[in-house]
Amino acid sequence: MSVHYMRVCKISPRLAPAIVPVDCEISLTAIANFVIIGRKKSTNHSGTGMDPSTSFVADYYCVNHIFAATILGSRLSNILARMHQGRPLTQYALDFLRQQDLPGLFPLAGGEITHEAYIAGLDSVYLARNQAAKAAHQAKQSEQQALEAHYRSCRITYPAPKAAPKLDWEADRILRRKREREASEAVLKAQRARQAELKAQREYNSKLAAVAYQARAISPDYRVPTAHDIAHHFELEHIAAALCLPTSDILEALFRGRPLTDEELGHLKHSAPDDLYRLASGHLTFAAYIGPARAAAAEFAARKASEVAAEAARIARESDPKYIAMKQTQALYGKYGVSLSDEPLMPRMTKLLQLIDADNRLPQNELVWLSTEARSHFTERLQEAYHRLEAEFHADQYRRTQDPWSVVNASGHYRKCWRAETALELLDSVSPDRLKHPKLRSALLTTHGGVMRDLRRPSEAIQMGEKAHSLRPRDYRPCTLLGAVHMEQREFERGHAWYEKARERGAPEKSIDSQLRSIFQQLAADARKAMKTFLLAKDPYRHPWLNQTRQQEAPRLRKRSG
Repeated sequence: MSVHYMRVCKISPRLAPAIVPVDCEISLTAIANFVIIGRKKSTNHSGTGMDPSTSFVADYYCVNHIFAATILGSRLSNILARMHQGRPLTQYALDFLRQQDLPGLFPLAGGEITHEAYIAGLDSVYLARNQAAKAAHQAKQSEQQALEAHYRSCRITYPAPKAAPKLDWEADRILRRKREREASEAVLKAQRARQAELKAQREYNSKLAAVAYQARAISPDYRVPTAHDIAHHFELEHIAAALCLPTSDILEALFRGRPLTDEELGHLKHSAPDDLYRLASGHLTFAAYIGPARAAAAEFAARKASEVAAEAARIARESDPKYIAMKQTQALYGKYGVSLSDEPLMPRMTKLLQLIDADNRLPQNELVWLSTEARSHFTERLQEAYHRLEAEFHADQYRRTQDPWSVVNASGHYRKCWRAETALELLDSVSPDRLKHPKLRSALLTTHGGVMRDLRRPSEAIQMGEKAHSLRPRDYRPCTLLGAVHMEQREFERGHAWYEKARERGAPEKSIDSQLRSIFQQLAADARKAMKTFLLAKDPYRHPWLNQTRQQEAPRLRKRSG
């Protein structure tokens, strides 16, 4: 079928692959249009042998005013070029043309109309827009051609470079090798000459040293030089290695004028001052060596003297009684965590710390001053030391007098300096038979319950607190103990009830608030949240610290009930 069709259309077999199959949707008219267009192309441009430009093809189809048709490589310009070349279009290309707002172009591509019918079907406005775009393209082309002609006339014509004569590559290689060999030989010659110079200088240095040594040896007051004398001769007595083997033997050889072996020269190169090696290897004369060596020795001596003077000044300063007292005071303040910059308070605070550090109790007036005027400096470590001394005092009092009230006082202080076990031993030593008075028994039970609370034995603490309360129903101290233990056990309703009883019995509001705050700070996060919710529900204004963040909370100072 394809051969028959080629005969009908009179198309050469060369174009046979471009013919679409019979079952394709492209009609016979479209194929004829492609063939006619191809012939026009061959007729119009056979002399030039060049493909028509994009603008030429766009003008042929009167689409100069369509921007995509004038862009080389765009989809529309490629389709127009295939139509102009007489090549069939794919189904995708036909679908693309159908979607464009181009009157008559799709029917022309599909073979429904001829090119003449396509041109005749365009309206005058469409043709006018095409002609205006064509004129603009031509004007732009003319302007570019004028610019090209202008720059072509201004171009400088340089004479053509002369052809480089052909090189004889083998001769060039031989010449290059010869130059490299001559350069290497020159380097070796220079090195040998330098080595000869160094050798001559070494021999000359050795000769001078030998002559000098012999002159000294024949003098009446000659004595055999020591290693230190030889090091001094070379200005090296400040270097410890110069007095030790093998450097001392090498220096003696230089001193006597004996030539050095290669091994000795190698040792000096790696383990001695650079100038000494240069002297021994012949790079320097003794006269050139000795000046810088003396300067280096003088610099070392000056530096050493400065260090000695600084050390002497330090020893003198640290031996000064005022300095010693100042350092001791600083250490004392650091031991108890006191940072005091208020000068008027320092003398009294220093005496107070010295008193505490000597294991002496504080007088009552000093305790009052420390708790009021110097309250901000009453640190946790200082409080711990104070309570320890008070506890030991009352414990000694009990051992001497067997007064149970001393046990109550000592236990309270032991608890505040984190020694609940010591307090428990002391409480267990009290015989119950001696506790006749209800007030004393209640006080001991309350204190004992507080110790059990510290030792994480809440059931025993509650039992002792309730027994103390039954002995002294109007005393608030057992109530605060029971309130604290129940709060720590997350029994907030019971704890709050006991604290309310303590308030009714005269417990200071500040003391209760301080205990609640201390308990709150020591609880886990979930328990803190529950306690906060409970207390705010009871009274949203009584405890303002509940709304503080963890960073704003005061340092933890555990305050136990008595």
